[in-house]
Formats: sequence, structure tokens, C-alpha cells
Amino acid sequence: MKAFRNGLDKFMEILCSTILAAMVLIVLYQVFARKVLNNPNTVTEELVRFGLVWVAMLASAYVVGKKSHLCVTLLSDNLNEKGKLFLEIVVQVLFILFAAVIMIYGGWQASLVTMGQISPSLSIPMGYVYLSVPVSGAIMLLYSVMNLLDRTPRTVESEAE
Repeated sequence: MKAFRNGLDKFMEILCSTILAAMVLIVLYQVFARKVLNNPNTVTEELVRFGLVWVAMLASAYVVGKKSHLCVTLLSDNLNEKGKLFLEIVVQVLFILFAAVIMIYGGWQASLVTMGQISPSLSIPMGYVYLSVPVSGAIMLLYSVMNLLDRTPRTVESEAE
């Protein structure tokens, strides 16, 4: 499972970095076209906006996998080791429920509803933009299951040996 997680981490890093780099290049072109060529391009603005949605959703799933998301540690700081383990398991179960119900199911429904809505500049279905939610949710679910398996008592005991 560790090799799979490392591969998924690397894939997510490369994917998010590539999207960000493409966004920077597109914005540079947009500024060049507007200021130097005096020919503003509306497609680039929409492309960057949609890229930002996708990279934000994918990066949020990646951050769940790395356990680097924003968290309040007031409660966990005052618990013993068993309490911290229990709280961590509860948090991962809540992440799994959130990813499955809200992001995957809800995001899929939202993308289906918006497939008929066409973006003004790119002329693509808006459902493609909304697909970032269930895709991110699926990755978040996968990471949360791996995080949960890493923290189950049997796994924790085998790591200690």
C-alpha cells in the first residue's frame, strides 16, 4: 500500500504542478496579447478560471492524503494516545462520508445537471468543470481509506514491531 500511496502522491504532485505551470503560461500570454498585441483573448481568462477550480479541488484531495489540511488541535492536544488514535479514526471516517456523499454523489449530480450549460468562451459543457468535485472526492476517499487503514490498531501494532 505504501508504494501505491507514493505513486499516487507523485502523480498528484506532477498533475497539480503541471496545471499551475500551464495557468502561469496562459496568464503570461493573456497579458502579452492584451498589452503588446492589443488583442485581448477571452478564452484564456476562462481557461485559467477553470484550471484554478480543478487545481484547487485536486490539491485539496492531495492535502487530505498528506494530512496537511487545516485543523484545530485544541482537542487532540489534550488527549492521551488512545484518545488521539480514536479521534483520528473518527476524523477519517467523517472524511470518507463527506467524500462519498457530498463530493462524489453530490458532485456527480451537479456535473450531470450542468452538462447542458455551455461556457461562453470555450464553448464546453460546464459539467466538465464541475467534474472536478467528484474526481477530487474519489481521490480524497481513496486517501482517507488509506489513512484509516494506516491508523487501525492492527496496522499500528505491526508498525511498532
